[in-house]
Amino acid sequence: MCRMTTEVQMALKVLSSFGIEVSENILTYLSSTSQFSDILSGVEVLISDGYVSRVGNPTSLAFAHDKIKEAAYRLIPDDEKDDKLGEALRSASKNDSLDDATILTIADQINHNLSALKQSSSSMCVEVASLNYQASQAAMNRSDYNTASSYLGTALQLFPDNHWQSNYAMSLRTYMALAKAAYSTGNVEKSEATLKRIFKEATSLEDKLDAYYLYINLLHSQERGEEAHLTSQYVLEQLGEKIPEFVTPEQNKSINEETIKIAMNHLTEEKLLKMKVIDEKSHPIIKFINLMGTVTYFSKPELIPYLNLRFLKVTLETGLCKYSLVGLLCLAFVLSHDRTYFGGGDEKKTLPKECIQMGYKIGSVAWSMTNRFDYADLMGLSSFTFGHVSLFSDVPIGKCADIFRKGFEFGIASGDSVYAFLNAMAHIRISILTGSNLPNLLREADNYLALIGRHGSKFSRIGIVCCRQTVSTLIDNGENTSLSSDDSEEKEMITETYSEDHSRQINYHKAQQCFWLGHHERCYRCIEKLLQVEGAAHYLLTTIFYHGLNSFALMRKGKFAKRCSQIYKAALAELLKAEELSKWNYRNKVYLLQAEKHSFMGRDEEARTSYGSAIIAARTSKFVHEQGLACECAGFHCKRMGDLEQAWRFFNQARNCYEKWGSSMKVEFITRQMDKLPSPNNTN
Repeated sequence: MCRMTTEVQMALKVLSSFGIEVSENILTYLSSTSQFSDILSGVEVLISDGYVSRVGNPTSLAFAHDKIKEAAYRLIPDDEKDDKLGEALRSASKNDSLDDATILTIADQINHNLSALKQSSSSMCVEVASLNYQASQAAMNRSDYNTASSYLGTALQLFPDNHWQSNYAMSLRTYMALAKAAYSTGNVEKSEATLKRIFKEATSLEDKLDAYYLYINLLHSQERGEEAHLTSQYVLEQLGEKIPEFVTPEQNKSINEETIKIAMNHLTEEKLLKMKVIDEKSHPIIKFINLMGTVTYFSKPELIPYLNLRFLKVTLETGLCKYSLVGLLCLAFVLSHDRTYFGGGDEKKTLPKECIQMGYKIGSVAWSMTNRFDYADLMGLSSFTFGHVSLFSDVPIGKCADIFRKGFEFGIASGDSVYAFLNAMAHIRISILTGSNLPNLLREADNYLALIGRHGSKFSRIGIVCCRQTVSTLIDNGENTSLSSDDSEEKEMITETYSEDHSRQINYHKAQQCFWLGHHERCYRCIEKLLQVEGAAHYLLTTIFYHGLNSFALMRKGKFAKRCSQIYKAALAELLKAEELSKWNYRNKVYLLQAEKHSFMGRDEEARTSYGSAIIAARTSKFVHEQGLACECAGFHCKRMGDLEQAWRFFNQARNCYEKWGSSMKVEFITRQMDKLPSPNNTN
């Protein structure tokens, strides 16, 4: 290489400074400077001699081997390695509109000489700080928030001491970007400190609004609900929107009636699609009312009807923005999912079918309109909300699980780690109910846990651990699939799961585990506890199914006869209502409860007919686990009836289903039952 011409050696040195590959655009910029004017001719010689080649689209120059790159880099004297490339690129390109890759390359080169830059003029430092801000945005576009934080940290190092006075706009946007990047990487302490600096230095409420929005989300993610609520209330009051401290049940009843009337008259698909589109920055009240509804759902649920009504009125007065779609999805969630009648009053009244269907229609229209806005940053939240809205519709529950899985991907891509992992938790929980292959689910849960680290909220971390433990129990009762006891971090997470007050999640998963393990009395107690906790209807509805089936096992043992008689009747009534909304998701469950009722009452023919219907319905809906359960129950019925040959056949079908499900625990249980029976000559 030392024998090459000066221009070829210069080309080698430059190329090696960028690593194994560099965009041809970068070389074009360099060729426009006097120092590197001959670089393109040198590159052509290197291509001709086979040292480098053109690759990709857009075109880059790549070394034929990394050993060539290393040898070329050794040609550069140590005192020149951080020299003029970055400054030459900055000067040559500063008047152009640059793509993300070019910005990142230039920033990386110029940052090599950071110590010297700090000694340069204030205007130069500010110019390079601005370049690093642009590089941070390019990194965020690639969902690389750690790298974005690094660029923003460099920008802050280059700011003058009085930057909030001399460079106010740049300071505001740089600090805001740093707070977002830190939040997206799970560094909530850094994010919170950065946001508080904005609150201190920003000179107007308008300039603080984005920071307040992120701060309230941060508080919510840390389960600091009271602080989140009070901050939301403060911001809305500053915007001229007075939020009441409390709303009485009587007031909520009137609010609910008005809200439903408005929804029926104005939230049709035709009217929503024709509604005027507005810039959300001109109407921040919509944004913060929706946010307050999200953070207040658990801490002050009595305010939800009021907030929904105010959202509707403001939206109808001003028009639609992207935050309006979030509000519509949240309204749809309340209409279609909340067990109490629209959150109002003490009476626990199941929502009417019409309300649920109206909620799904509103949610579906809002979901379909997301492509009309720059909506990427809200897709995690919206997927989580619409996925839950869809659970009571006629959408197959497997598609709801897919919405949550995609919501996780949206959240990760946009830096919304909180809703990313809430979606991950919902994805595993709902996938268990669909009968997804358990070993595959275990791997997905482990992948989520490996990624979550300090991201997401405590609620989602605990939820994913609970889901994983349920999957592990269903596979082999945790014998070979439980979390490693050698992993202190995972052990701490397990301890946290059962020591914190997350009773709804914990009792739900305990009930599910006990049901499939056949621990009937424990299952009964867990579900009775769960039913005492205010919660979302889908949690309760899926649990009521187990409660109803479990009640027959207890009554056969002579346990809790009076209470269990009430349980299965109530369970059947609830599931019949659910079946009206979605035969795909609930018909097999209704048939199985009816079959168990007939069996308990000694009606053999009716029981066999209903068991057969339950098996067919579960197979049609691809619920392989519940197909196996129906076969298992039918097998025990035939055994009680003395039809041992048919019992063996049903057990054999159940075992096949449980093998597909991936539950060795249930396969072993069914195999033991079969071993107690004479094998029929014809097992077809």
